[in-house]
Amino acid sequence: MRFMTAILWCNGEAPSNDLVRRVVVEDKRVFGVDGGAEIALSMGIEVEKVLGDLDSIDINKWEEKSEYLSNQDTSDFGKSINYLVKLGFTEIGVIGIDGGSPEHLLGIWGVLAEIKDNVKIILHHEARTTYRIHPNYDDTEIFVERGQEFSVFALTPCNNLSLSGAKWNIENEKISLSSRGLHNQGVGKRVSIKADGIVVLII
Repeated sequence: MRFMTAILWCNGEAPSNDLVRRVVVEDKRVFGVDGGAEIALSMGIEVEKVLGDLDSIDINKWEEKSEYLSNQDTSDFGKSINYLVKLGFTEIGVIGIDGGSPEHLLGIWGVLAEIKDNVKIILHHEARTTYRIHPNYDDTEIFVERGQEFSVFALTPCNNLSLSGAKWNIENEKISLSSRGLHNQGVGKRVSIKADGIVVLII
């Protein structure tokens, strides 16, 4: 499957230059979530459009490159994901996601759980990467080096979750949000995950 990819820059802590270089590559279109657009611009990154309720930017500066998203049933992050899905993007890399209050961080995981579309979402943290795994995926395989730690969490209830290629495998288990998948380890193989709910793999 060929992915149409966008980068969504959120209004969290400014990412390091190294992370920006790894995530924001030449052929990726960058969108800002409210004040995230200002952070991207300050780091020399061109933003195609700023999205959200636009209460953290100078609207006059962004008037011709902004999209006001009024839905109050979800956060600016969730609204922006849905907007990009409607534009046809099938993969969204997210940067500027770290930092903020506990409720802000929990809201991020809430968005990953509530987005119904099977869009591929990857959160790029400074020392971790989070992959959202949707039940419509046939399978998700990610190579994990021997001894490298990773975690898997069910964001929505799963009646059937399987994980193989790791130190501790899971076979057709019923799992909901818990610490069940915390701190697994790679064995130098591709870790395979299949679930009938929404799952995240953090590595």
